[in-house]
Amino acid sequence: MKSTEIIEALRQKLTMPGGRHLYGVLGAYAQLDGFAKKLRQARTTDGEPFPKPINVNKGILDAIPDNEFRQLAENEAKYPEPTAAHVARAFERFLRANLSGQGILVLSSLEMLFAYHIELNLLRTMAADEDRVLLLLPGRRSKGRIIMFHEMEGGEYTLPTNLIADNHLWEIRE
Repeated sequence: MKSTEIIEALRQKLTMPGGRHLYGVLGAYAQLDGFAKKLRQARTTDGEPFPKPINVNKGILDAIPDNEFRQLAENEAKYPEPTAAHVARAFERFLRANLSGQGILVLSSLEMLFAYHIELNLLRTMAADEDRVLLLLPGRRSKGRIIMFHEMEGGEYTLPTNLIADNHLWEIRE
């Protein structure tokens, strides 16, 4: 779909008063950057401009105090599980702090979540009723799956199949 078509479909979905409100846009990094610029120029059905995307990686790092971060970095190779658990808790704090129930939260740069294999169902459960979340995902559809970071060589991550409803997930094709 073209960016303008995705924005219009998203606007229609946002008019629904309740239920799950987790949405995703797939594309290459350059496509997602272009989409984010077009989204910022558009208005929600309430007449408000769409918010600027928030960098999840930065939010997670900001949620971990410097002294804890240094300790985690030093011990990560020996003890990867505590580091991943710490990142998961920081992500939850970040998400709770940014969900305000007053519109839509646009999230980009989610690489740390995949690198540390963080459980993403938190996004699905928290994106409900007045807390709406749009994920800008560097990926594409392939054989019924969502392949993340498809531009990367030598690795492959997939989006959990039940995370985002199929009619809430769009792929940029322009």
